[in-house]
Amino acid sequence: MDTSTHVLTGVGLAGLSYLDPTISSHPELLIPMLFCTILGSNAPDIDYIYKYKGNDVYLQKHRGMSHSLYAQGFLSLVIAGIATMANGGQFFSTFLIWTLLAMILHVLFDICNIYGTQAFRPFTQKWLALNLLTIIDPFITALHLGGIIFWFAGYSSGMVFLIVYVTTLLYLLIRYMIQIRVKKALLLFRESGVTYTLLPTFSLNRWKIVASFKHHYKLGKYENNRITWSKVLMKASEHNEIIAASRKHIFIDYLRMHTDYLHAKVKTYTDGYEVQWFDLRYQSKFDEPFVAVVKLDTQLNLIQCEVKRGFMAVPEKA
Repeated sequence: MDTSTHVLTGVGLAGLSYLDPTISSHPELLIPMLFCTILGSNAPDIDYIYKYKGNDVYLQKHRGMSHSLYAQGFLSLVIAGIATMANGGQFFSTFLIWTLLAMILHVLFDICNIYGTQAFRPFTQKWLALNLLTIIDPFITALHLGGIIFWFAGYSSGMVFLIVYVTTLLYLLIRYMIQIRVKKALLLFRESGVTYTLLPTFSLNRWKIVASFKHHYKLGKYENNRITWSKVLMKASEHNEIIAASRKHIFIDYLRMHTDYLHAKVKTYTDGYEVQWFDLRYQSKFDEPFVAVVKLDTQLNLIQCEVKRGFMAVPEKA
């Protein structure tokens, strides 16, 4: 999820913590609890520091080790330890439990996105992505904002955010059940050798679809029990010398391992070529789309690879 969602989640968990007898009997712990839950809810994104090495490095590292079981445990201990020292060495176990809960909730929300996480490292490096939520979900955001408003209005924060998180869980279950129903409906139209991937939108009943055929992709949507196709994009040819040359860049190797939905678009210039690699799962700027732009000279030698995010739309046609 995006940073604003993680911050709201941290605030919500601090409100929920008043169900903990330790916090309810020590209301003065609100500030250190906010420190623990807000920081804990954002700590897995510490890998943002890789951004300064370039988008390509960042995308290879993002939601990897920093979201692992090791990192969740270690970062929780550090944050809880700081809060404990600031409070005279007391309440370590309470701070640790709520910090770890914030960390786990961050990772669970990220698993619900398209990008997913390597949440179970070191036991497996498999990426887990449920494709249930866009990176910004208006319903979850509204729930938390509403909870904060009721908290400031004087209602019991523990009960308010208990309702918020039970509702959030039900919302995720409803999205999951709808996703299963849509997948079953897609099977009725399935052609031999074709695979479908469902992508979430803001609407419960509208899902984007990427269909992979032998030589091409089809992009469309499922809405009101109907499938509507909007784009057909050819798969990158194994025999195209320009595309083959662009694959020599290490970041393109990473993309090919990370997604099954890559589309390459070639542009020709007087001094060389440009190959744009799109991950077709990302069709909205809200879902952190990115495109790798590989520049080649006229002899097909690599000049540079630049990763751009959020500004280049999937081409309308091949």
